[in-house]
Amino acid sequence: MYKILVYKGGVYRFNEVLERVEDIGGIVLKKYGFNIRGSYFITQEQLITIIAPGESFYELKQIANELKGDIDEINIDNDIKVAVISILPVYNILSKLGTWMDVNWLKEEIKCPCIDSIRNGFNEIFCLHNLEETLINMCKMEIAEKRTVYSIDEYRLKKP
Repeated sequence: MYKILVYKGGVYRFNEVLERVEDIGGIVLKKYGFNIRGSYFITQEQLITIIAPGESFYELKQIANELKGDIDEINIDNDIKVAVISILPVYNILSKLGTWMDVNWLKEEIKCPCIDSIRNGFNEIFCLHNLEETLINMCKMEIAEKRTVYSIDEYRLKKP
């Protein structure tokens, strides 16, 4: 079962966390950098929201501890969790091709049940049912972007 996690830590070796999330089949939903001002210093911190397989939680926790960071699971409403986890199959398809795709093409490509036991614990997930809503949410989270060509909406993953 996939979990929604938040990592908070410094910038030192921060890319190791991002690479590990990618290696285990997770995705980074949002990345935010900020500065904390103390009496005599300013520190840079990173805050990222992650979707990752539940069995990898302790591995990520160990990496975070090595980097003097912290990672925790977010406890959120089940409806929001379903909406976020529903992004994974769509993200997977968009990342494979890396080009603009319309909703009809995506509907043909999505196969249920999806990849890597996404639905375990989430019977409410059915990607095709809320595909347009999932794509809109991905655009709001700045994971994907949308364009309209000849009155047809097309989507792709946002370029970093």
